[in-house]
Order: sequence, then structure tokens, then C-alpha cells
Amino acid sequence: MKHRQQGMTAIGFIVIATLVAMIGYGAIRLIPVYLTQMKLVKLMKDLQDEYDGAGPTPTRLMTEIGKRLDIDAVDYPKRQDFVISKTDDGFSVVIDYEDEVPYLGNLYLTAKFRNSVEISR
Repeated sequence: MKHRQQGMTAIGFIVIATLVAMIGYGAIRLIPVYLTQMKLVKLMKDLQDEYDGAGPTPTRLMTEIGKRLDIDAVDYPKRQDFVISKTDDGFSVVIDYEDEVPYLGNLYLTAKFRNSVEISR
């Protein structure tokens, strides 16, 4: 007679629980990074909504970015990390950055983001 095994062994359960815990811990560590990214997306959209067609200057845009970063308490990326370049119709505002958080020991989780908006004169 064959006996059919059912269920999971304790070692199998521990291995699966460890994997789930490590993935969950990584997700928890990345939550602040993505919250900052959401603030930056809102900042860029608000900047475009407010200054699109209003004839902004690069200096004015950079000042406004600095103020909004201070209000939202965003420490990284800095105002200097934003790149404002002139286009045919106005200006392009780009932020391209990487953010990393410690995971375990000397291992880090890295997230790379790139946001851009076009602001016409």
C-alpha cells in the first residue's frame, strides 16, 4: 500500500516564510523612496500646470522647484539635480536620479527614476 503525503514540512514552511519575510522587508524599505517619487511627480505636474504658457524663466522655475522641495520636506534629490533646458517651445524640466536604501548588511536596494515635463512659453 502506498501512503500519500499531504501538507508541508516544518523546514519547507520555514524556507517559504523566510522568503516572504525578505521580500516584505524589501518592500517596506522601499516605501519612503516611492513616496518621495510620488511627491516629485506631483511637483513636476504642478509646475507644468502653473507655468505652462505663463512665460517662465529658468531662474524662476529653479526657485519654484526649491520652494516646493522645502515645503514637501524632500531632502533628496536636491534642487541642483533638476536640469532645465531650453526647447523650441519653452523649457524642459528633467529630474534623473537613483535612490538607494540599506537592505541587509552591505546590500542595498536601488531604485532609478526619470521624470520630465515640457513647459511652453
